[in-house]
Amino acid sequence: MGRHTKARLLLSATAALLTVVAVGSAFAASTRDDPDEPVSSSPVTGPPPADGLPQLVEPETGLADVFARSFDTATANDDTTSVTIDFWSGVEPCTMLDHVDVTYGPRAVTITLFEGRDPNADDVACIEIAVAKRVVVGLDEPLGDRRIVDGAAT
Repeated sequence: MGRHTKARLLLSATAALLTVVAVGSAFAASTRDDPDEPVSSSPVTGPPPADGLPQLVEPETGLADVFARSFDTATANDDTTSVTIDFWSGVEPCTMLDHVDVTYGPRAVTITLFEGRDPNADDVACIEIAVAKRVVVGLDEPLGDRRIVDGAAT
């Protein structure tokens, strides 16, 4: 066997060994048993609701860590005394609709959604996935020619 052939054989064997070590290390790293190790994964998108509509929700007052949530669309209903609001949210019980504030002005009706979490669900793990939700908001005054303003976006 010539010098060059031995060198190539040695180089090939070293490359193969390094590949095995690298793959083994990656596999060992992905099968850790420590629950405190961070976990990462690709985002998962779920199927749309069976009927193609957002999940209809009702406010549940008394939630914890309440915050204002922006909405995506607001559509005045034919009766002009209610508005259908569509928005993206999280999964229950970690993200739920607490209440809706409505403020009436001469040129606009400002609607603000407030979300929070169920205070009785402290030991629940919730996935971070967007959920299409819808709420129908009753108005004390007809909308008329006034525009709808998202109170959380201002």
